[in-house]
Amino acid sequence: MSLVAKNLTLLHNGEVFLDDISFTASPGITVLVGPTLSGKTTLMRALAGLIKTDSGSVSVNGVDVGLTSVKDRSVSFVYQQFINYPSLSVFDNIASPLRVLKPKISKEEIESRVHEVAAMLRITELLDRKPSALSGGQQQRVAIARSLARKSDVVLLDEPLANLDFKLREQLRDELQRIFADADMMVIYSTAEPLEALDMAAHTIVMNEGRVEQDGNALDLYARPKNLPVALAMSDPPLNLIASSVATSNSESLGRVLSDKFGGTFTLGIRPHNIALQSAGANDIGISGKVRISEITGSSTYLHLDLENAQKIVLELDGAQNFTSGSTMTVFLDRSAVYGFDPKTGTTLFAPAAVR
Repeated sequence: MSLVAKNLTLLHNGEVFLDDISFTASPGITVLVGPTLSGKTTLMRALAGLIKTDSGSVSVNGVDVGLTSVKDRSVSFVYQQFINYPSLSVFDNIASPLRVLKPKISKEEIESRVHEVAAMLRITELLDRKPSALSGGQQQRVAIARSLARKSDVVLLDEPLANLDFKLREQLRDELQRIFADADMMVIYSTAEPLEALDMAAHTIVMNEGRVEQDGNALDLYARPKNLPVALAMSDPPLNLIASSVATSNSESLGRVLSDKFGGTFTLGIRPHNIALQSAGANDIGISGKVRISEITGSSTYLHLDLENAQKIVLELDGAQNFTSGSTMTVFLDRSAVYGFDPKTGTTLFAPAAVR
C-alpha cells in the first residue's frame, strides 16, 4: 500500500500555495510539520480531492485518483476544529459514514464497527450522549472515531490536537500512535509542533511556504537539517540564531576555528538547552549579554539575554532559578552542539557530529 503525491502545484492570483510537492507515504503515520501558512492544510485538502491542483497527481495503491470524486475516494478527514453532528448521539455520529457506504452493510455490521472504534478511542460509555454533553477532548475522540469507522485507505488528521490542553494532547497523541501502529492505512498527520513529530519518530515532511524542504525520519531531520527553515521547524523551544560578527567578537577561538573557513559570514544556531551558565571546557564559546527576563515554568527556567546589535538568545535551565533583570552575565555555548547556516541562502554549512 502507498500514497504517492507527484509534482503537486497550486497557484492562485499569482501566489504559490503548493510548489511542486512530491512524496510517498506508506502504511503508518507520516507527519507534516511546519509553521502556520506553510501549506499543510492546503496539501491535505488536495490529497482528499477537496481542491484541484494546477498540475501533478495523487495515486493511492497504484491508482491515480485525480478523476475520482471526493465521496468515492477511500479518504477520511479530521479537522483541527472537530466537527460532530450536534443533533445526533455519539453512536450515530460514528455510524454516519457507514450508513452511506455502497454496497450497503447491515445494521449488525454497523453496530459492531461503531463499538469497535469506540473501544479503540475509549469512548464506549459515551455512545448514548450528544456532543454538547462532551468535553473538548471527548468530542475530538468522536471525530477521530468517525474517521476510522469506514476503514479508509487514507486518514488525514489536520492538527487534530491543537485545540486541546497539554495533558489531553499528550494522552491522545499516545493513543493515536497505539491505534495506528498496526493499522493497514496511510495516516497523514499535520502539526505545527515539532515535539509531536519527534515523539512519534515517524516519517516526517517539513513544509515551508508551500514546498517540501526535507523529508525523512524525524530524529534525522532534527539532527541534520538541510537548511535553516528545517532547523527552525524541528526546534521547540526555538533555535537561537546568532550572527557570526557577534559570536566572533565574543569569542576569539570561534573566530579562529570557523570564521576563516566560512569567510567570516555565517549564522550560528544553537538550541536553548545547549547553553550553560558555567563553562564545561576550553572549547565552550563564551558570550556576554544582559538579562531581560527569566520565565519559570516549574521544572525549567527560560533565561532571556540581550546581546549586542539587538540580538537575543534564550537558555533552558533546570529547575526554578531567579536572575536580576538588567544584570550582565557570560554564558557558554557548547561548541559540539553548534550549527552554522549561510545567512543568504539558509543552507546548512556545518552541523554537530552528535546531537543532544
